[in-house]
Amino acid sequence: MDTSPGLGQTSPGFGQTNPATGQPNRRLAAVMFLDMVGYSAMMARDEERALVCVGELEKLLRAEVPKFGGRLVKFLGDGSMAEFPTALSAVRCSQSVLLDVESNNSWVPSEKRYSVRIGLHLGELVDRADDIFSNAVNVAARIQPLADPGGIAMSSFIYSQIENQLDLKGTYLPPQKLKNIPEKMRIFLVEPVGGDVAGRAIRRHKPLAVKTVIGVAAVLVGLILVYYFSTRS
Repeated sequence: MDTSPGLGQTSPGFGQTNPATGQPNRRLAAVMFLDMVGYSAMMARDEERALVCVGELEKLLRAEVPKFGGRLVKFLGDGSMAEFPTALSAVRCSQSVLLDVESNNSWVPSEKRYSVRIGLHLGELVDRADDIFSNAVNVAARIQPLADPGGIAMSSFIYSQIENQLDLKGTYLPPQKLKNIPEKMRIFLVEPVGGDVAGRAIRRHKPLAVKTVIGVAAVLVGLILVYYFSTRS
């Protein structure tokens, strides 16, 4: 009998407390949030195909995440959350998943294909009731929507750990203010398979880029005016 956890359920054996103190376990780990792009639109257009894609993605993740030493914590509708012992294992798993999705799509018509986006962050986690909690989880969840379809968005905490180990094509976004996260975050976007991440990043974040340019220009004009009036006086 298959006793593996179903959609939306968690894997057993984690979330234990420290027997000596009765306190939740804390550890440093990489968090991966994955989401299917355009799932709601796909459901409205072709519900049967959307459900097939979700099942296909779930099967893929159950196979890939353990290969890289990770743990699938839970499924979240058309998405999932997983944890990894290192930043490197999280990134390598993310790359493998994206390649598998691309391979699966090659067998179906374009209108029936799906894509995913992935967010990664490194931080301290707290186990509780087979789930994980912490600010690191919240940050990873906020980073994930910044990724391009078929791409990865990772915090500078992740990128700094792997930049000398993997040759990633991508670009840093201007520092991002994430919802309910006090400090701005540096986010590195990894180029999607067959995509131009720099071009997409510029287009998607053009309003922020424009504001940044205007702010810098205003500061320069202010400095020029200060210098001008100070020399006249």
